[in-house]
Formats: sequence, structure tokens, C-alpha cells
Amino acid sequence: MPETLAADLVLHYAPRTRSFGALWLLEELGVPYRLESFDLATKHHKSAAHLALNPMGKVPVVVDGEVPVSETGAIAIYLCDRYPAAGLAPSFDATTRPAYLRWIFFATALFEPALAEKFGKWEPRPSSHAWGSFDQVLEAATQALETEPFLVGGRFTAADLLCANVFRFGIMFGALPKEGVLADYVGRMTKRDAFVRASEIEAREGARFPMKK
Repeated sequence: MPETLAADLVLHYAPRTRSFGALWLLEELGVPYRLESFDLATKHHKSAAHLALNPMGKVPVVVDGEVPVSETGAIAIYLCDRYPAAGLAPSFDATTRPAYLRWIFFATALFEPALAEKFGKWEPRPSSHAWGSFDQVLEAATQALETEPFLVGGRFTAADLLCANVFRFGIMFGALPKEGVLADYVGRMTKRDAFVRASEIEAREGARFPMKK
């Protein structure tokens, strides 16, 4: 749904950051929202006003009326339960609910730090790291999608959105191959109309706040 200045639901957003996932989610939900976009170079995310919403000084942050929600996984769970008509989450009593929650946290709490391991060339310590190792999370994701089009219950959910988004990031920066199971999955997810709309908004906001050389 197009952004509207009258919306009570606000996304605090910066282009070229992981806040894109929250933008894509809002487009999938189809509910009115307002975009508060800013340039990271301004350090607005470290201002007192922003720290009051997220003490970590990060984006994305969603504010629903007067309620701030930060951390991408928490935003996804909150909004999908808040707007169940969009069908992006299993109901509380669904047998697929535990798997859905598992994959939500897999994207943010396991795959993202595993990518940091890969990019930083850390020496993996599978017995100490919550994510085990990059190879372990890669294998888990690949096995889950080898025979199924989606992660949970044979249909698209917010878990697919978050996982596809982080896999897309890995492909963009060379941590994941551009061909194979995960690349095919990302290709399918990024053909969705909501992803296309979010990408257009991302491009617009990126043009407003170009990277300084």
C-alpha cells in the first residue's frame, strides 16, 4: 500500500541498510504506513530522539501509535500478529507456528551472525557460537528448501521474507553462490509485487540520500 502521511504506523528507515526488510514487510501487509527516512551520515540514529525508540541506535524501528518496536524479527512477529488478515503468520494455535518462529529467529539470530563470521573470516567455534558455523546454517537452509518452495506450511510467510532477505544480502556480497537452491529461492521471493514496490521506494530514498564518496 502506498505510504501516507496520515498513518499511525511509522517506519524509521535508512536506505542501504537492513531496514529494507521491514519496508518489504509493510508492503506485503498492505496496511497504511508512514516512512521516516534519513541518511545514516547525519547520525540521526544516535540522537536522543531515536535512542528513545531503540537504545541500540539502529534501524529499523516501527512505531505503532506510541509503541516502538525494534529488531527485525520482533517487528515481523508483532506486525504479522497485529494484522492477521494479510496471512503472513500461522495462527497461535497452528501446528506450523513453532516452525514459523524458528525460521524468523534463524534469519536474524543465526544466519546474520554466520554471515558476519564469513565476511570477517572468523575461526568458527561451533560448540561456542549459537549459530554453530556458517557451513551449518547454510546446510540447514539448503536442506529445508531443496524440496519445498517455502519454509513453513507450503505458503509464503514472514519467515520467508526475512530469510530470503538475508540470503539475498549474502548473494549480493559474495558469501552465497549466485546459483543453486538458495539463489533460486531468493529469485522466486524477489519477484513478489511487494518486493518490487519496496525496491522502488528503496531506490527513491537512496537517490535522496546518495552515498558520499
